[in-house]
Amino acid sequence: MTKRAILCQATLIGWLLASLVPDVSGQSEAGAIADQARRAMTERRFADAAELYGQLAARFPGEPTLLANLGMARHLSAQDQAAVDPLKQAAQAMPESFQAQFFLGASLTRLGRLGEAVDPLQTAVRLNRSHPFARALLGDALEASGRFREALEPWRGLQHLDETNPYAYAGLVRCQEQLAAQALESLRSLDPESSFLLQLLAESRMAAGQYPSAFYLYRQTLEREPESAASLEAIAKIYELTGRAEWAATQRRKLATLPALDCSSMSSTACDFRSGRYEAVLAASSGNDPEDLFWIARTYAKLAELSFAQLQALPESPEQLTLLAALLADQQQYSAAADACLRAHELRPGDGRLERQLAESLYLSRRLDEARPWLERFRQEDPGDPRWPAMLGNLLTEEQAFEQAVPLLEAAASLPGALPSVGLDLGRSYLALGQYEQAAKHLAAARTLDADGSVHYQLAQAYQRLGNRTGANEALAVYRALSARNLENVEAAAALEIEAPN
Repeated sequence: MTKRAILCQATLIGWLLASLVPDVSGQSEAGAIADQARRAMTERRFADAAELYGQLAARFPGEPTLLANLGMARHLSAQDQAAVDPLKQAAQAMPESFQAQFFLGASLTRLGRLGEAVDPLQTAVRLNRSHPFARALLGDALEASGRFREALEPWRGLQHLDETNPYAYAGLVRCQEQLAAQALESLRSLDPESSFLLQLLAESRMAAGQYPSAFYLYRQTLEREPESAASLEAIAKIYELTGRAEWAATQRRKLATLPALDCSSMSSTACDFRSGRYEAVLAASSGNDPEDLFWIARTYAKLAELSFAQLQALPESPEQLTLLAALLADQQQYSAAADACLRAHELRPGDGRLERQLAESLYLSRRLDEARPWLERFRQEDPGDPRWPAMLGNLLTEEQAFEQAVPLLEAAASLPGALPSVGLDLGRSYLALGQYEQAAKHLAAARTLDADGSVHYQLAQAYQRLGNRTGANEALAVYRALSARNLENVEAAAALEIEAPN
């Protein structure tokens, strides 16, 4: 299972042991082995059970019940690669076997083959619609396959089975956010100049607390649609949130002069949205024109907001808090994510996965004194994970402890999965230490990360020290272009002001 779908393995195992089917009979020796295998499963000695079921499967080739139990035992003893083949055979021979289909999907999921896991998990859910673990795994598999609309169904089903299950709400948030983002991108491609796109961008800036930018975009929307009640209301709210109560009152008086949307005499998408009939909005929107895409994006964003609020309102538990932290981190609210992880750690100390999530959240929120002990610990405990030396190396680079940073960064760069930012930190460290060849190599590789020209400026410095005038001049030219563009963006943002009502 993926970590998001680990709900309660003990409960899962107990349920499955209660539903084991008989294996073989008629031969005393085989029957004795079958009894031993069942006993091993009951006692949760899954590796022993897998060995015993393997012996029986060799005696009775192709017997689907034995293959299903063999695959299940292998899955439960973390032998997923070996579990797939017998489970596939069992699922083909017994297409209505929940166990065969579920464990095939579970093993494929654990192996990272989530696209392949979808079909058996869909069958498992069809065979047992009240099984929460099958729904959770199916939701994960569909998400990983980019099938977000389809993934809503298993997450909603899990919510209906257990309204207190945090995995259901977190899954809904992720899928709804993705569907909103897809509709927004489709709108951007179809009509990048539309007022609908302006309003969606304004709403996203508003949600992020970027009030001057949101104000500017709402004003742009009003220039095209002077009687847009939604834009006028949003501007009034910005005035209130920024301490401009008198301006907000003026704006609301203007809003009151607009004709009210008459939902009694017509069934419009706007009325459905305003009344909270979100499924009706989606059903009425084909997605073929800008207005439809606007309502799809807005509706899924609202549904994600509601699902997130439902997750927050659940009783605190380590699962609820870690899922909340992951969603907050996705929204780049790293300090809030770290706080949620800290609370989860108080409830469940000693959970290694949770502690690693906490360490990363503290680092991303730049709470460095809190993060450092965790990073040091996991660098020792996880020598094959590039994250920990990369984070520690980055901290030391920021502290200008370059000699200490380089070995950590080189260690991170040598490991599979290292991020390009490791090379950027290495280039800066080597430049500070006067090792210009190494600096130029790493900075040149990190040029794609340059947003403001600083990487190209440092690369030019390295080339100059190496006597490479051509390379230095080229890097300086890119630096000047990026720097000028960045200055324009900064000046444009600084020029945005929240002005009085017209």
